[in-house]
Amino acid sequence: MKLDFVKASPSKNTTVFITNYVVPAHYAKIASRIMDDEHLHAEQAGFLVQPQTEDAVLRLEMSGGEFCGNAVLSAAAYCSYKGLTKDRTFLLETSGSDFPLECEVVVKSPTHFVAKAEMPPPLSTTEIVIDLNGRSITGNVVKLDGITHFITDYWPTEDQFNQLIEAVTNKIEDKAIGIIPYKQLKESEYEIWPFVYVTETGSRFFEQACGSGSLALGVHLSKENQNQTLQIHQPGGIVHVETGGKNYISTDVRFTCEGFVYLDM
Repeated sequence: MKLDFVKASPSKNTTVFITNYVVPAHYAKIASRIMDDEHLHAEQAGFLVQPQTEDAVLRLEMSGGEFCGNAVLSAAAYCSYKGLTKDRTFLLETSGSDFPLECEVVVKSPTHFVAKAEMPPPLSTTEIVIDLNGRSITGNVVKLDGITHFITDYWPTEDQFNQLIEAVTNKIEDKAIGIIPYKQLKESEYEIWPFVYVTETGSRFFEQACGSGSLALGVHLSKENQNQTLQIHQPGGIVHVETGGKNYISTDVRFTCEGFVYLDM
C-alpha cells in the first residue's frame, strides 16, 4: 500500500497526516504502522478527509476517533500550507467535536505557521483519588469529547506513568486518556509532562506537547469560566491557552517533510 503523507511538528508533538482516502476501519492499523520507528516515527496520526458541512474547509479524523488539540492546530496550518483557503480565519471539522471549530493561522514562512483553534467545551470535571503503590494521588478528571485527562500536581517519576494509566483507566474510560502532571513556574505560567494512551491503537507516548492536555489544565485552573491566558511549558515548546466563554489554544506548527509511505497490509 502506498499512501501520501505530510508530517507536522506542533511544538515537536510530531503528527503525521495521511491525505489519501482510507477506509476508517483501517485507521488504527495504518496509524500504528506509520507511527513506528521504521516508517515515520511520529507521536500521533490522523487522516484528512472532505468536510461533512459546507462551511468547513477540511475534516480531521484521528486514528482512534479521539480528539487531539495539537492535531487540530496542525490541520489548520495544513489548510494554509496547501492553499486550501486564503482566509486567515476559517472553520475546521474534527473527530471528538460535534461542531466545526474556529481556526486562525498566521504564516511565518512557507513551512512555519502560528495556529490558533477553538476547543470544544469540557463535558465534565470531577475529582478522583487513585492508589499508586499505596500512596493516594488526588487529581481532577477533565472530560472532553474524545479524550479525558487526569490533571494532578503530583510530579511522578518516569517509570510511574504506566502505573498511573492503569490506575486511572480502572476508574474512567474513553477513546484516549492523558496523564497531565503540572507545576507552577510563575504567575500564569505552568509546566506539564504529558503522557497519552489511545485505547483503539494501544499506543502510549510521552508527548513533546499536548494541546488538549494544556486546555484541560486551563479548565482545571479556571474558576466559573473566568477569562484567563496561560503559557503551558512542555518538553517540545509552549502552548498558549485562553479560557473563558470560549476556549482556545495556540502554538507554532512546522511542516518537516512530506511524500509517500509504503505499508505491507
